Amino acid sequence: MSTNGVPQNFEILFTHDEVERAIDRIAVRLNVELAGKPVVFICVMHGGLPFTWDLMKRVDLNLELDFVRVRRYDGTKGGLLDTEREVTTDIQGKEVVIVDDVLDRGVTLCKLFEKLSSAGANVRTAVLCRKRAMQEIPFEADYVALHAPDRFLIGRGMDMDGMYRHLPAVYAMRES
Repeated sequence: MSTNGVPQNFEILFTHDEVERAIDRIAVRLNVELAGKPVVFICVMHGGLPFTWDLMKRVDLNLELDFVRVRRYDGTKGGLLDTEREVTTDIQGKEVVIVDDVLDRGVTLCKLFEKLSSAGANVRTAVLCRKRAMQEIPFEADYVALHAPDRFLIGRGMDMDGMYRHLPAVYAMRES
């Protein structure tokens, strides 16, 4: 591990300031597109928590918050989708924004989108980072803050074995 708390095999991809500006852009769009509507942010825990919090501080909406807890990763490898906590808020007839840290393979967001849409909500998705080439399921997020290469990411909610979510910037594993 290096002295700044980042593993030595990772390099900075997006600085804190770049991430902040990208989140600002998403918040402006949400404020315009969802003004005057009942909105529910659904945070995908744990990775989506920092991005959700950052968005909540920047929007001026009639906003409720709920969360889901799903898991797909073991270390740096994706696995089967495991739902540990479901949404409990009544979302029927509301504008729902699923907020997650990263869209890579598309599995998590696609399944959540289908499930919440079938509950009678108008569902949108917002992700901090988007990796296009890794997709298994074709799925496009409505709001993408940053476009990232197809490398393993940490920071701003993204983790490796539960660590590094707290980093203020986004880091990518170095290519070998």
